[in-house]
Amino acid sequence: MQENTLIASDFRFSINLPEDAIASWHQELEVMYILQGTGVLQLDDNQFTYEVQQDDIIVLNSYQLHALNMQGSGKALSLFISPAFLAAFCPEIESIIIECKSFLYPKDEQARFNVIRSEFASVFQAYYKNESRLPILMRSRVGVLLNSLVHTFLEQNKQKDPSKSSSKERLRKATDYLHRHYRENITLSGLASTIYLSSSYLSHLFQKQLGLTFTAYLTNVRLSQAVALLRSERTITDIASEVGFPSTNALIDAFKRRFGVTPGQYRLVNEHDATDPQENSMVTAGFSTDFTSLMRHLHHNEHSIVQPQVNEGYDLHVDTARKIRTLSHNWRTLINAGYAKDLLNGAVQAQIRKLQKEIGFRYMRCKGLLDDDMMLYVRKMSGSADYNFVYVDEVLDFMLSVELKPYVEFSYMPSALAREAVFPFKRPSILSMPEHLDKWLALVTSLVRHFIDRYGIESVREWRFAPFVSPEFSGYGVFTMEEYWVLYRGTSYAIRAIDPQLHIVGPGSNIDSSNFISEFLVSCSKGNCLPDSLALRAYHSILPGQEDTGLQLMAEDEAFPLAVSGDEQFMKHALHKVKKLLRQRGFASLPVILEEWSNNIWQRDLCNDTSYKSAFLFKNILENYDHFEAMGYWSLSDHMEEIVPSSDLFHGGFGLFTRGGLPKSCYRALQLLCYAGSGLIAEGDGYFITSSKGEIQIFLYNYCHYDTLYRYRHTTHLTQTERYNVFNIRNTRQYHIRLDGLTPGVYTERRYSVGPAGGSAFDEWLNMGAPKDMRPEEWSYLEGRSLPLLQMRSLQVTANFVVNAVVQPHEVQVIRLTVK
Repeated sequence: MQENTLIASDFRFSINLPEDAIASWHQELEVMYILQGTGVLQLDDNQFTYEVQQDDIIVLNSYQLHALNMQGSGKALSLFISPAFLAAFCPEIESIIIECKSFLYPKDEQARFNVIRSEFASVFQAYYKNESRLPILMRSRVGVLLNSLVHTFLEQNKQKDPSKSSSKERLRKATDYLHRHYRENITLSGLASTIYLSSSYLSHLFQKQLGLTFTAYLTNVRLSQAVALLRSERTITDIASEVGFPSTNALIDAFKRRFGVTPGQYRLVNEHDATDPQENSMVTAGFSTDFTSLMRHLHHNEHSIVQPQVNEGYDLHVDTARKIRTLSHNWRTLINAGYAKDLLNGAVQAQIRKLQKEIGFRYMRCKGLLDDDMMLYVRKMSGSADYNFVYVDEVLDFMLSVELKPYVEFSYMPSALAREAVFPFKRPSILSMPEHLDKWLALVTSLVRHFIDRYGIESVREWRFAPFVSPEFSGYGVFTMEEYWVLYRGTSYAIRAIDPQLHIVGPGSNIDSSNFISEFLVSCSKGNCLPDSLALRAYHSILPGQEDTGLQLMAEDEAFPLAVSGDEQFMKHALHKVKKLLRQRGFASLPVILEEWSNNIWQRDLCNDTSYKSAFLFKNILENYDHFEAMGYWSLSDHMEEIVPSSDLFHGGFGLFTRGGLPKSCYRALQLLCYAGSGLIAEGDGYFITSSKGEIQIFLYNYCHYDTLYRYRHTTHLTQTERYNVFNIRNTRQYHIRLDGLTPGVYTERRYSVGPAGGSAFDEWLNMGAPKDMRPEEWSYLEGRSLPLLQMRSLQVTANFVVNAVVQPHEVQVIRLTVK
């Protein structure tokens, strides 16, 4: 069973899956809701058997023996309430029984159960909206639920039999031990000795209380663990050993008796379900429906949707004469432009020109310079291959024409060189090792020499060169890490053999891959090929198993199988670990750059178009200001994607611009960040204050993170137009900023804002009625309305001046005080 601790001593939620069908009990009171599908519920020593289906709600009293067997893709959600909380809330509840079984009543008698469903949904919402940070609120919501249960479903004539508690307590100790030690070679006699019982008595307890032998119960525990591990890439043999089976055949035999299929067959079926949305009953048009049935009950309770009610106050005293450090604005060093061939598109070039005119970056990175669509290395009819630099030259000529220096990544593998053809994306990009390493190195050498001949050695020395793709692509199984290392080292040698002053970056690994980064740097140091800059990537993503949320990651065709981290300071914390690692390994002076970063790895995240993204950029750039040598945001435009293009104007792409060139809120955020002065004078949670000659710049943001459901791509509350229901609840922030040390006089105050109330193209599009097609004049109107909101006024400023600001959730603001 997958569990997630909310408030460890009081509550926990758990999702029940088909493989969790095992007789058990616990001290907690359990409130269970059937999310989807059907199942069989057995209660009280198998005396009662019921069929349950979607929307049923049941209460299982403490120490009530039960087993739920969900069928197919069925799921149930359970809330466990601790005895301590129950005793504090209602001391007498420990000796009474609550009879809540909605499936025993017809539809016209469900009104009282709808109240419980609504309050259960309210408790769950408090969890996934992160209200569990406020224990008082969580406890009050659970208290409301308990009050309704006791008031409506208390069984007056039934009380718990104290005589049965001692035998159940003994059996509980036995089953708890099995759940902790199932990997070990456990025998009935050994377990009996451990908990100070006789073997015959313990065997009798299992048979009487659970209807199972000791061996059958232990086998079920091991099988449940095996099912969970089948979602990983471990072999069946490794899984058998991991969960305590004496052999692979023992696991296969037990698995087939329990589930009717072998572990291998089970894995194939479930892999198909996970990767084919059309065949997965939990996905409709790309939207998961796991919690839809439950959350619709929130509408029965008008108080269940909690909106921010109060302001969070921030009182700041800032000495404007004190400069913490000088700023270099490194976030403007690098921008990603997708794939090389896209840079030959006139619409994309127009977007880049606008970007350079209004913001201005130093470097531009693109992938796929060696892709077949660039015609760089083309095989002839005769079978031989020649170099052709025409398209490559056009791409680089354009970059340089708009004052962008190339960040050249040697990717991907031309088909004429590839050992095998693996396409990681829906583009003509081949992920492979070269069939012949010498031919790959000859191509790299020829290309670099061509750059020097065409653009001059002094110019090319200012460029950046990445020897190959990210090492994480080894996960596709087309090359090993050892092969990657041989290729990286050989390519690095080839580049430096041409000119030792050429700047090499690498390896492009995930920022939280500390083990690989350490091994890579040590190997490079020994191999005399240490990069000039350590290149990393950060998509705020984690493997689903890295967090204990109890949620299954919903499979999407447009994303890698990664969830969004719950750590709102993911990048800051990851960078801290990397810098610590560099110090420990003796590489403290090695510059660290982010060659790619964004909020997640999902290319159809509809929130990418909303004001959330502007706050995300503010937060992560300001929290890490100049701590990286470069921060290459991914990416410039929705036109450059790795999946099938969408005809929708706002389809959740990574870009700063829509396909048609409309600037999104994230683009407006970067425009506002350009106002940052040369010196930092204050920074903290939600604010960043800078200064330049004659001006103070105040940057404020109210960032809201994805809620727990959405981090695992459960899109129950998401539609094309309703996109703000998938975030943690945040209050409005009210800032009271006292600026000390200002030169008295008349100042001009300029206040810029981007948020749902204005300055966001998506939100303005909603205000227009979310039109599918727009005429040219309507498009121009929308673009004009998507400019940041601006208010101006003249002020008489004293030496100690107070600035007040109210910042709504998902809003960013910039306040500039300029002396006249």
